[in-house]
Amino acid sequence: MSKHATLHIRRRTALRYLALGAAASLVSACGGNGTGGGPRQQAIKAFVVGKWRYRAEGANVEATLTVHEDGTWESDQWDGITGTWRSDGDGVSVDAPDGFGAGDEEVGSALSVSGFPGAIPSDYDGDCAYAPGWDGLPVDTLHMRVTGRDVRLTLSRGTEKGAVINCKRL
Repeated sequence: MSKHATLHIRRRTALRYLALGAAASLVSACGGNGTGGGPRQQAIKAFVVGKWRYRAEGANVEATLTVHEDGTWESDQWDGITGTWRSDGDGVSVDAPDGFGAGDEEVGSALSVSGFPGAIPSDYDGDCAYAPGWDGLPVDTLHMRVTGRDVRLTLSRGTEKGAVINCKRL
């Protein structure tokens, strides 16, 4: 994350906005690391690899995310952030973005999402479990609604609705 961004907003707020970008990367990350995998992994990978535009509702966060087959991603959020992800069975783990936690900050564990379907149809509407890591968000569920090339992610805890991120495949 850019040190310039943290000068203008509090650290906690900066982490939350960064997590919005990372949550968008989860849509893209669930394809595995680009090698091998069974039919389930390959179907998910075919859905997510590519370029996505994401926008967080109620926050000034809008950026483009590019997901690579080799297990890396990059976003133009905050003048560019990059990172890695890996498939964990039926889910995904996203490590803290490159350069995050430099200095005295603790990086923390990877955030993860589990319970993805084997393939994501163009009309999918379902929940996945969300385990916060470096993002520190008080979230336990990621609801994903797919409508053609559009994906709407809603992060929540229990009955409390949290951040909403709208993604569009470019």
